[in-house]
Parts: sequence; structure tokens; C-alpha cells
Amino acid sequence: MVRNTVAALSQLDPTLLECSASLGADKVYTFRRITLPLIRPGILAGGFIAFMSSFDNVPVSLFLRDAATDMLPIRMWQDLEGKLDVTIAALSGVLIVFTIALIMVMERLTGLSRRLA
Repeated sequence: MVRNTVAALSQLDPTLLECSASLGADKVYTFRRITLPLIRPGILAGGFIAFMSSFDNVPVSLFLRDAATDMLPIRMWQDLEGKLDVTIAALSGVLIVFTIALIMVMERLTGLSRRLA
């Protein structure tokens, strides 16, 4: 997430911030009205990557679970060890489609491929 935000900040034109200061805007207003909207795609992309990398992470889920909660990766792992069933394959297919749909939505929202080209 930090890498994407820093990349978005590096593409920010410093003259925009100077113009805002010369027109009398304070730093908080400049950040809220100029900087944040310009780096929002980098922040959203970084959050998306962080979410997707932790979404199906079994070792992290093993450490974060307690007796009351049963997380999806652990449940899939337990069902896969216990029996061979098509439910896990169907759920895996749904997760793949969900991930692809989220990638397409993030591309529409942020347009990072257009910015990098």
C-alpha cells in the first residue's frame, strides 16, 4: 500500500501545491482538495492489493482466529483435508471470479493502466 501511495505522490505536480499556497489556501485545505483527490487512485489500489493478499491467507488466518470465529480459508482447508467434495472447487471458482470482478472494478475506478502508459 505504501509503494502505491508513494508512486502516486511522485506523479503529483508540485506546482499545483505551490499555486494553491500562492492563492491563500492553508496546508489542510490543499491536502483535502488537491493532493488527496490526485493520489486517491494510488491509495485505493494499495488498499485493494492489501485486501486481496490477506483475503485467502491461511497462515495469517490461523493466527487470528479464536474459538468463536471460523474464517473462510481455514474452513476450506479443514474441508479439503477431511473429505473430497466439489464444494471447495466451486467455492474456489467463485473466489476467482470475485477476484477478477474486483480487479475490473478497481481498474475502472482508478484507471492505473492508463496512468502508467
